[in-house]
Amino acid sequence: MMKRALSIGASVIVVAYAAAMFTAARTPTRDIDEWRVRALSTHDRTSMTKLRVASWAGNDAAALALGAVLVGGHDARHVREGIGWLERSADHGDADAQLLLGRVYFEGAAGAPPDYAQSRRWLERAARTLPATPALHDDDDHEGHAPLAGAQAAYWLASIHRNGYGVARDANEGVRWLTLAARHGVPQAQFQLANVYRERGNDAQALSWLERSAHAELPEANLALAIAYRNGEMGLRPDDDRYWNYVKETLHDYKHRVQP
Repeated sequence: MMKRALSIGASVIVVAYAAAMFTAARTPTRDIDEWRVRALSTHDRTSMTKLRVASWAGNDAAALALGAVLVGGHDARHVREGIGWLERSADHGDADAQLLLGRVYFEGAAGAPPDYAQSRRWLERAARTLPATPALHDDDDHEGHAPLAGAQAAYWLASIHRNGYGVARDANEGVRWLTLAARHGVPQAQFQLANVYRERGNDAQALSWLERSAHAELPEANLALAIAYRNGEMGLRPDDDRYWNYVKETLHDYKHRVQP
């Protein structure tokens, strides 16, 4: 009788555990986002526990959120755990996890030196998720739309190749990645690509990319346009009104700084 009762009790525990894991695996994204914010802002232990349970249950969004929180700390053990969760999500095809891993390895974490080979591997995987056709065109409204993770990865790859981080410097390869990032809406890439075209004497292309970047509220781009209108550069006629308009836009943009 006792054995039967123990067997029934064990079965109830197993069923309850399975039900809890089933529920955790299907945790809504809004809950995961809330736990992530709380864990980052207040180091809330309950939110961290919830993220861990959902991650153990196989929820990739929770694994990404948990990994992002852990790699942002200074404890080497937690950083290693965070990288493990990010790699699980990244191996399942999550471009945001791949991008974050690329940045973590590029910058080094918790005292570890940068690993440019690993960084490049993850960034290239993220960049391969980009759609064949860029989502942005000259007349698109950029405001409120963050660039795709793959586009941001391409921007970082441009920096790696242009500056020779773990590879031989290759300006052409750098510009290839920079162009890909710019075409997919990364304001910093658009600004840097404009500078490349200015150095090459192609004012029309330089102005086109500079205007896109300025429209996305990058302060450096609006300041460059202000100076261009003041001095009559890139084929523009000097225009004091437009100069002051772009100066005002620059000041506004610094309050809402765009990050890659």
